[in-house]
Amino acid sequence: MCALVGLLLALVIALEPNNKPDIGVEFAANIPAGTLIMVGGGGTPKEASAAFIAAATRGKNHLIVIPTASLGSDDAKSQDRYAKPFLGKVEKVTVLHAKNKAQALDPDFAKTLAEASAVWIEGGDQKRLAERYFGTPVQKGLKELLARGGCVGGTSAGTAILSSTMIAGGNPEPLIQNGLGLLESIILDQHFTERNRAPRLKKAIMTHGDKAGLGLDEATAVILSGRDLRVVGKGSATWLVSTGDGNCFEKKLPSGTRDDLVRLFREAKENRGSLGAKPRGVAKMAKGSIMAVGGGGMGSELAKKFVELAGGPESLIVILPTAAPEDPTLQGLQAQRLLGRGGAIKFKVLSGTKREEVESKEYLEALSKAGGVWFGGGRQWRFVDAYEGTKFEVALKDVLGRGGVIGGSSAGATILGDYLCRGSPLGNTQMMTPGYERGFAFLPGVGIDQHFGQRKRFGDMEAFCKAHPGYVGVGIDEATALIATTQGAEALGPGKVHVYLPGKPVKAYTTGERFELAP
Repeated sequence: MCALVGLLLALVIALEPNNKPDIGVEFAANIPAGTLIMVGGGGTPKEASAAFIAAATRGKNHLIVIPTASLGSDDAKSQDRYAKPFLGKVEKVTVLHAKNKAQALDPDFAKTLAEASAVWIEGGDQKRLAERYFGTPVQKGLKELLARGGCVGGTSAGTAILSSTMIAGGNPEPLIQNGLGLLESIILDQHFTERNRAPRLKKAIMTHGDKAGLGLDEATAVILSGRDLRVVGKGSATWLVSTGDGNCFEKKLPSGTRDDLVRLFREAKENRGSLGAKPRGVAKMAKGSIMAVGGGGMGSELAKKFVELAGGPESLIVILPTAAPEDPTLQGLQAQRLLGRGGAIKFKVLSGTKREEVESKEYLEALSKAGGVWFGGGRQWRFVDAYEGTKFEVALKDVLGRGGVIGGSSAGATILGDYLCRGSPLGNTQMMTPGYERGFAFLPGVGIDQHFGQRKRFGDMEAFCKAHPGYVGVGIDEATALIATTQGAEALGPGKVHVYLPGKPVKAYTTGERFELAP
């Protein structure tokens, strides 16, 4: 199956700077802030029901049911039956149903949505939902509910309508209409395996190249909270992305799957799995210097060395606390204190993550004046999402081209390498993660791991080197640095730098020892 050529707009990752849009943080920003619960019809899994009720009882403890897709929903006498499954589970249950578009356009009709914490959309015919609610205050109210962290769930037609581009019928030729746009970049389909709907979903994404497809089996649900995706129930979900060459990337997501939505897009983009990444050079510095610290603190000796490599105390140090999971500002201040021990006095902290921030005049000018750049700790995939394929990434490489230094600790050390060890957005235990395998290759041909001896990560590095024999593996102990310059590499600090050269015994180097990283 061929690699994904492009997902336009927010769905595409740039492989080359500034000539393609990317999916990183821009795509994440398009994912609703709240929770979507999408059921493939044929019964709602208990895990999905429990998640929906839990969401409904938070905040205002008010649940709204929209039964409009059902042919019987216009009968006023039947309204109570739609509320009945939720009575006693939520403090307040309201049925919201417009008999026609004119009623749905009345601004007062949708006001109750502002008081809800969750909305459930029943199954039936999604065309009825689109015809009555598209472009109305109901659609606006549902989007606002998600934006404030609420939950929207649906089954069958109630799932299909959540897409911005909706399959209204047909198979294998899909009938496309506007949906409610609660999920902008994904076309949803239901009763997927049971009704053999793969052909129509594939055709839908082939003709809408900026969309991915998500097909849900009956009695199966996908729970999407931010970018965190879970599959529950009896069947599977099917993930489809057009490759742009008449084919598509397809992946089964069985019940029990937990994944990251952006990672899924990136995997489809790269379409290679954990054995396909290739080194982008040999482990030698053409210009400038790299200083990778294994986390767990940094003594004044290391700080002084970094400042020396940056050009001395008067050189500007740019600090990137982007990987911090909670408080980048605090991490930025901490990095200033650490590097201040080495004599640095000029700092610029850049914590922005959106393209308009990282490509701004302020950010690019700061890098153009920097003698050193420091990547903070946290989760390294955040660096990828923020900078990959941007002018900022190019400007980082220019720092090295001027003879400057780029360094980092923990996650900030790993991102300096070519292969991105522990890149998973789901946690730090997975050594190799399809979709997040590429570091920035400031030190090409190398995969860097940290907290190495302290967390006993030897087995993980051995597995990485076996799966990727073309790379040099480097494991760095805490409070210890790998320093790479045009003259070679050395260790500095109280611990060890463990080097796994292809086909050679592992060697551990202590402070002051020099060595070569190139095989």
